Amino acid sequence: MICWSCKKDAASDAGADAVCASCGALQPPDRGADHFAVLELAPEYAIDLAAAEEAYKRLSRQYHPDRFARADARARRASLERTVQLNDAWRTLRDPVRRAEYLIARAGVKVSSDAVAPAFLMEIMELREELAAALAARDEAKVARMSEEMRGRAAASMAAIAAALDGGQPAQAAQALATLRYYQRFLDEVAERADGDRRALAVGHG
Repeated sequence: MICWSCKKDAASDAGADAVCASCGALQPPDRGADHFAVLELAPEYAIDLAAAEEAYKRLSRQYHPDRFARADARARRASLERTVQLNDAWRTLRDPVRRAEYLIARAGVKVSSDAVAPAFLMEIMELREELAAALAARDEAKVARMSEEMRGRAAASMAAIAAALDGGQPAQAAQALATLRYYQRFLDEVAERADGDRRALAVGHG
C-alpha cells in the first residue's frame, strides 16, 4: 500500500500496518479484511473472549476519531473507517451465534432449512402448537418446563456447532445452526409473550 501522505510504501518490515512505516500517517483499512484479522485473532470458533475484548479496546483507543480531530481530512476519514470496521468485527465475534454464522459463511457454506429433517420440523410445529395452547391457558408451569427443555436443546446445538467448527466441519455446523434457529424462535416467542404481559400489567397499573 502506498501511503496517502508521503507517497512511500506504507508497509513495515513485518508487513502491512495501520500506520505508515515512513511517516506514521494512519492508513485506510483493508476493506477486504475479515473480522478475525481486524481484531488480530486466529480464525477459530474457540476464541479467548477476554483477550479479544482487550484487543478491541486497545485498537479502539488507537483508532478513535478524537485522536485525529486536528489531523488531515484523510487521516480523520481513515480513523472513522477503521473504527466502524472494528466495531462491526467485535459485534460479530463477541456473540457465539454470530461468530458461528460468520465462520460458516467464511467457509462458503450456506445455512438452509432444507438441511433439517422433516421429522424435526413436524416435532417443532407440534411443540409450538403445544406452547400456544399453554400460553393461551396461562399455564406458566408448563411454559416454564417447555422453555427449559428448549434451552437445553439450544445449548446442545451450540455445543455441536462449536465441535463441528473446531473440527473443520462447517457443513455439519451449518446443519446444527439450522436447528438452533428453530429453538431460538421458540424461545423468542415465549420472551415476546412475557414482554407483552409485562407491558399490559404496567398499563393496567398506570
